Amino acid sequence: MANTSDYEEESEISESEIEESVEKFYSQLQSNQYKVKRSGKTFRCPFCPGKKKQSYEYKEIVQHATGIGSSSSSRHKPKSKAEHQALSKYLKNDLADPASLLQVAIIRPSPQRNDEEKYVWPWMGILVNMPVWFQDGRFAGDNRDELILKLSEFNPSDVHPLGDHKGHTGKCIVEFGTDWIGFRNAMSFVKHFQSRGVGRRDWGKNKQTSEEMHGWVATELDFNSGGIIGGFLKQHGVLKSVNDVMLEESKRIGSRVTDMTMQIEAKNKDLHEMQYKCHAKAFSLERIMEDNERIVQSFNEDRRRLEEDVIRHQRHVLEQNEKMRKELEYNRRQLEASDKQINMESSQYEINKQELQNQRQKNAEIEQKKADEEVLKLIEQQKREKEENLKRIVQLQKELDAKQQVELEIEKLKGQIEVMHHMGGGKDDSTVKEKIEKLKEELKDKMEEMEVSEDLYRGLVAKERIANDEVQEARKELIQGLENMLGGRSSIRLKRMGELDSKVFKEIAQARNGNDLEATLAWSKWQKEVQDSNWHPFKIVGQKGREEEVIKEDDEKLVQVRNEYGEEVYEAVKTALLELNEYNASGRYPVTEIWKIKENRKATLKEVIQYIFRQWKLQKVKRNNL
Repeated sequence: MANTSDYEEESEISESEIEESVEKFYSQLQSNQYKVKRSGKTFRCPFCPGKKKQSYEYKEIVQHATGIGSSSSSRHKPKSKAEHQALSKYLKNDLADPASLLQVAIIRPSPQRNDEEKYVWPWMGILVNMPVWFQDGRFAGDNRDELILKLSEFNPSDVHPLGDHKGHTGKCIVEFGTDWIGFRNAMSFVKHFQSRGVGRRDWGKNKQTSEEMHGWVATELDFNSGGIIGGFLKQHGVLKSVNDVMLEESKRIGSRVTDMTMQIEAKNKDLHEMQYKCHAKAFSLERIMEDNERIVQSFNEDRRRLEEDVIRHQRHVLEQNEKMRKELEYNRRQLEASDKQINMESSQYEINKQELQNQRQKNAEIEQKKADEEVLKLIEQQKREKEENLKRIVQLQKELDAKQQVELEIEKLKGQIEVMHHMGGGKDDSTVKEKIEKLKEELKDKMEEMEVSEDLYRGLVAKERIANDEVQEARKELIQGLENMLGGRSSIRLKRMGELDSKVFKEIAQARNGNDLEATLAWSKWQKEVQDSNWHPFKIVGQKGREEEVIKEDDEKLVQVRNEYGEEVYEAVKTALLELNEYNASGRYPVTEIWKIKENRKATLKEVIQYIFRQWKLQKVKRNNL
């Protein structure tokens, strides 16, 4: 809990943060971090530790907190206003009771005062003939903070020194607030000056000769006077009699009393409901206690029966244990006899086990031999299929040549027939017609021959496609099987055709003092570019029938990669483009291929099978050595 000795000032806040800070300080007050209430009915302000007055009555502490919290003066910083607004809220919401609120509100003036006399409201006092001095070409006097300190015994809410073009006029207005506490402070202010003979009347008599400061409460006379004092009072106040203020206060208090009465009635209603619920709960509790008593009786009866059952069960267990002991003794003797039999059978088992191992070794050798034969058969089958494919290709080429020859002969016959037609119409017209008919017969025969050749060619092409599909399917199966078999030193490896070499990018990044992240980003960027189907940096060269696609070295992106990364990265991008164009031009994504590392070419099926066969033999030798 904070007290005067350990109070520490926190950082200042702005005007816009006052509302948020009020809630923070209010929560701290509610959690008793600051001590507000002293013994009895006295209170203290935890936010004014340096002030002389440390003990307040409830109405005084409320007046103090409200005055500073609602002050528009720049003397009170935003943090101080927030603290006192929170204190005012805490006093009214957490420490107040209806009697205290009425006590704060109903502070009436002395009955000897003329209630019809009108005062300036908010209550104000006037000070005249204040000490002034001439400084820097103007009159000067005590400033606002100095006057508040001097008048602190009257608890002014604010002080306004009055000045004109010459400076300080020696006059000031003292504000005491709008409530009855302020009125009482204003009356104390008046009595103080009257008791010393420096009140209003004394000033009227001695203002030409007196050097003392005079003071009095502002009334209708001052309000209607001219000059700087009357102007200030009209601008900042209004005229009200004590009865007027009391009437307004009574109306406000009546409204609050009405509200409190309604709240009390509501609380009484809630109290009646709680009492009804309490009676209902008591009745329910009585029934529960009766039920509980019945449950306890039932529990005791059940426990008695359970104990009897336990005794019977224990007796039964003892009988069973004796029976089982006899059975165990009989079984022990049986086990001893069985153990002797097992020892005899164990010897026979070792003999059978050795024979079984010998048989398994023989079977393994037989299986190994069969596997060797299967591999050899596979190699022979691949060899035969390759020879058959070569024969089909040669036959296909022959058929294609024959077809082309027939097509040439057909075109030649068509030309001869056309010439014969143009030569007709003379003496030898009948001879020409005979030749034409003969040529037509030859053309018909050639056409039929060509149709037969085309049917044969189509059949061979279909067989070739099927054979090629089978070969590609076999390559795919080999690739899947070789993924876990091939090592880093193998002469045959799997290569991703169309995939950039990442090592080249890492070497370039290291040479430029870059990091692996930069190299990875550059590799990823150009891999996407290579796989982009919209980028086709190729041109066709060669004569008709021998055309081929080559890289366009002046392509804009290729020029960019060469300028940005150098020749090695350029060659890597170029190689990836050529590989994709050859192996997967339609899909434009990398594909896996079996590759001969030393020759830098695709491995044939024969080479792959030979490699597998060699690896299998090595494994066989290792197993035999073990």
